[in-house]
Amino acid sequence: ACIKCNKVYQFKDSAGKNFGTKNQQEHIKHCARFLPKSQLQIQQCLKRKVELSPLELTTLKQKQILYCVSGYHSFRSVEGKGLLSLMQNCVELGAKHGKFDVSDVVVGRKAVSRDVTSIAASVVTKLTERLKDLIADGSVSLCIDMFTDDYRKQSYLDVHCSWIDRDFTSHHAALAVRHFGTTSHTAQNIHAAVSNILSEYGIPIDNVPFTTDHGSNVVAALKSGIRVDCMCHRLHTVLECAWNDTRQQASEAAAYETAVSELCRFAKQSVGVQEQLPKSLKHGGDTRPWVSMFRRSEAVEASYE
Repeated sequence: ACIKCNKVYQFKDSAGKNFGTKNQQEHIKHCARFLPKSQLQIQQCLKRKVELSPLELTTLKQKQILYCVSGYHSFRSVEGKGLLSLMQNCVELGAKHGKFDVSDVVVGRKAVSRDVTSIAASVVTKLTERLKDLIADGSVSLCIDMFTDDYRKQSYLDVHCSWIDRDFTSHHAALAVRHFGTTSHTAQNIHAAVSNILSEYGIPIDNVPFTTDHGSNVVAALKSGIRVDCMCHRLHTVLECAWNDTRQQASEAAAYETAVSELCRFAKQSVGVQEQLPKSLKHGGDTRPWVSMFRRSEAVEASYE
């Protein structure tokens, strides 16, 4: 097979007779100018552990620092599997082709965006085909939730899918995460948005069980189907109600919560206090008050001395 165009030539037929020699020679002359001038060495084809010099290690570290600083990337990003995989691929290409300018071969953001859209459509098609028999089998369940990001305050709707194969292996896939826009979060609008997402996968909204929180709008949106309360949310409700009852019955519990809240507020408003603490004090929140109270108390306990 020609390593340039992958065209396959046979030297002999089933009877052992030679054929195609002339075409082979012409093809080799045509593609030879595209082939590497020297054959790859064994060490270029195998992965091996190398001992870089101190100068090389320092240079590599400086490039990582420059990547974080110039692009406003987090320090954790240099440990990301995606970046490491990209760097490894560049090393392998360099071993095969020699030194070259990476900017001559990498694509831009528009090309990446187009390919992401194309790949996503392909994944949807394959997942739709895979779920077809499982839906009829009753082996598929869904989970939906709505959330608002902390910075731009935009609302999103996400739909996740779980299923079990015939060999009792569990699987999970995120079907969609959609920007909900400025539309009000009414039951009718949520039902329409979920229906549009499920229609892309051929999933009937009324015949597949959903696991959700107990928000009144979500409950009303799925009233015609099968809905199951999320046990994590139910457990949170139990703990929150138990703590509220405790505060009403025990004055010390209410005083404790007030003291923790005031201490956290004081540390936040005072200059230089947080920097001296081993664990920063947390803000309070109303979405998950029980979890918020627990985190604030934990932070105060860690920094009490």
